[in-house]
Amino acid sequence: MKRRSITMQSYLFVFVFILLSCNKDNKTTESPPPVVNADPWKLVFQDDFSGFSVNNAVWSMYDGPGHVGNGLRKPSAFSISPEGYLVVTAQMINGVLVSGGMAHRTNYKYGKFEFRVRTETDPSAATSGVVLTWPQSEKWPEDGELDIYETGPGIERNSFFTVVHYNTDNKQLQFRHSIDATQWHIVAMEWDPNYISIYRDGKLVWTVEDKEAIPDVLHHVCIQLDAAEPAMEGVVKMYVDWIKIYQKRQP
Repeated sequence: MKRRSITMQSYLFVFVFILLSCNKDNKTTESPPPVVNADPWKLVFQDDFSGFSVNNAVWSMYDGPGHVGNGLRKPSAFSISPEGYLVVTAQMINGVLVSGGMAHRTNYKYGKFEFRVRTETDPSAATSGVVLTWPQSEKWPEDGELDIYETGPGIERNSFFTVVHYNTDNKQLQFRHSIDATQWHIVAMEWDPNYISIYRDGKLVWTVEDKEAIPDVLHHVCIQLDAAEPAMEGVVKMYVDWIKIYQKRQP
C-alpha cells in the first residue's frame, strides 16, 4: 500500500507540473498590450537660434513704426549671441528709439507654444518684452491676442504677466507671475477650444475656461521688445533661448 501511495503522489506532481507549464506557455504567447503615447502634443516647429542670424524663411521681421507709434521697429534690432540666444535690443539711435519685433510665418488654430526667455531691467521703464500670438486676420481685438509673456514697462522686472485680449471692446483676463523676469523662465501656453492653460517652469499656474475669451481663429506667434515711451536711456535687451510649437496628436 505504501508503494502505491508514492506512485499516486508522483502522478499528481507530474499533472500539476504540466498544468503550470501550459499556463506559463499561454502567458508568453499572449500579445502585449498596445503602447499608448501619454503625451498628447506633437512637436511641429522648433528654433534654437543656433545660426548666425534669424532665419528669414520662418520669421518675418518688422520694419516700420514702433509700438503705438513710439520709435521704430527695425530688423537690425535682432542678433544671435555667441551662446545661441536670440537677442532683441532697444536703444536710442540718432535720437530715435529703435527696437524690434518678428512674427512666425506659419499660423495655427490651437496648439502649445513654449519658450525660454528673460528680459533685462529698464531704468527708463520704456520697454516691454512680449511673446504673444496674434490673429492672421489682423482683426484686433475681436479675433483675440494672447500675450503669453509680457513684462510691461517696469524698471525692476520683478514680475511678468499673461494677458488674454478678446471681444470687440478689448476685454482682458490677466494673470501676474510674481517672479523675477530678468532670470530665465520656461513659459508655455496650451490653447484648446475649451481652455487656455499657462505653465511656468513646468508647473501649471493659470487656466482660462471662459469660451468667450478663447479665440477660434488662426494665430501666429510673435516675439517683440515693445517701446512704451518715445525715448529711453541706455540699452535694454530681451533674450530667447529657444521656442517650440506643438499640435495635438490625432486619435
